Amino acid sequence: MNTRRRSGDKPLLGEILLDRGLLAKESLDQVLRVQAGGLRRVGYLLVKMKFISDVQLLEAISTQLGIPIVHVENEIRVEAHKLLPRHLCRRFTILPLALEENNVVRLAMVDPLDDVAIREVENFTGLVVRPVLANVNDIRRGIERHVSFSRQDLFNPEIYKFVAKISATAAVVLLLVAGFLTYQEIQREVKGTISRVKDSVIYKNHDLMVDVSTRDGVVNFSGRGAHADGYYGVRFANVDGLSIFLKSQEAQLSEAQREWLDWVLTNLPQGDPGASGGLPARASGSQRGRNNPS
Repeated sequence: MNTRRRSGDKPLLGEILLDRGLLAKESLDQVLRVQAGGLRRVGYLLVKMKFISDVQLLEAISTQLGIPIVHVENEIRVEAHKLLPRHLCRRFTILPLALEENNVVRLAMVDPLDDVAIREVENFTGLVVRPVLANVNDIRRGIERHVSFSRQDLFNPEIYKFVAKISATAAVVLLLVAGFLTYQEIQREVKGTISRVKDSVIYKNHDLMVDVSTRDGVVNFSGRGAHADGYYGVRFANVDGLSIFLKSQEAQLSEAQREWLDWVLTNLPQGDPGASGGLPARASGSQRGRNNPS
């Protein structure tokens, strides 16, 4: 599919297309500018850039190289079905058609100048390749119809790459899940449990509970301070009362309890503020001690 003459008087691919009126000189020049410095073939670029069709390219290559165009279904023979694994056929868009004399395999190709594909097939089969031209869609249909999936297809670089991608994706997912669970655990450590019962929101953490009414703003505080001898069981008319009380009890609370209570005070729902002044409406304790509110 090159534009340079390969030997003798063999015509250039571009010349063939120009002579047949299938390609404008400006279009060919544009393709050559795109190709400059790269390894892509002119025919590939002409099709990709939609200047010609696959069929027109195939016919031009056949003329250029003197290689016949075959119909896969008319040419394929049973003995060729198992010569190549499916992954290799798909990789190069090739299909073995028949075994010929003198250790030769007739190979349907889209690009008969693909030396890499020919070398791979010869190394794999130990046979000599005689390329013939076939339509790309005919070759792909022939692969699916005639080349069975085999054990060799399970152990090939493409499968390894696919498995590696799946494994990498799974690892990322697991990391995200682990991160999410860790985040949830941290949030549980910070927030504890939060539940709603009718008109109340109840916060629990670090052996303490704050129960606030969303209807009238009344707050019940209970539990045990880390450094207290007794248990708290105090009712406040509003959040301000709880805040003042907690400041008086800072020495009886652990750092974790103080941090959690600060968070609770910041996030408590606001109901009817109730009575002002912030003094306890009622206090009770289950144990006696210097740290038990009275």
